[in-house]
Amino acid sequence: MKKIIFLSIALGIFTLFQFSDILVPAVAEPPPAVETPLPEKAFVYVTGAVKKPGLYALETGKTAGDAVNAAGGMLAYADTAAVNLAEKAADGTHIHVPFDFNGIPAPPAEAGKVSLNQADEKQLTSLPGIGPAMAANIIAYRQEHGSFGSIEELQKVKGIGPAKFAKLKDQVSL
Repeated sequence: MKKIIFLSIALGIFTLFQFSDILVPAVAEPPPAVETPLPEKAFVYVTGAVKKPGLYALETGKTAGDAVNAAGGMLAYADTAAVNLAEKAADGTHIHVPFDFNGIPAPPAEAGKVSLNQADEKQLTSLPGIGPAMAANIIAYRQEHGSFGSIEELQKVKGIGPAKFAKLKDQVSL
């Protein structure tokens, strides 16, 4: 008798598993969600004579002009002809707007001192310890970063350390 009950239960369980697809209603899976792709971005680095230099994410296909506008626009003393604003700004582009100080009146130089912001290579090489290469470094720094804000900023120029600065600080002005 126990065998018959056991076989009946086993047969019932076997039958239940065989026909479970029929007994359990089929639940339709929702269709997969279709995500709209995000717009492609181009990361552009803008430096120089702009209001807010930095890294900007622009939609692909934007121009250098769009990148400069994202950086707040050009400053009044930017060299506007040096950058093709219609050129496409590809991902990884570095857009540098150089400074142009032509036409801006120079502040009066202190008597007998060389102006860091206005001196040409010949005037800079007249300073002690400044040769043509160092003068070129000073001019390049000025073109990339704009006018010197203080005489101490001269130490940021490659090759001018504390000892050389100590010899120059009394002979230069802004």
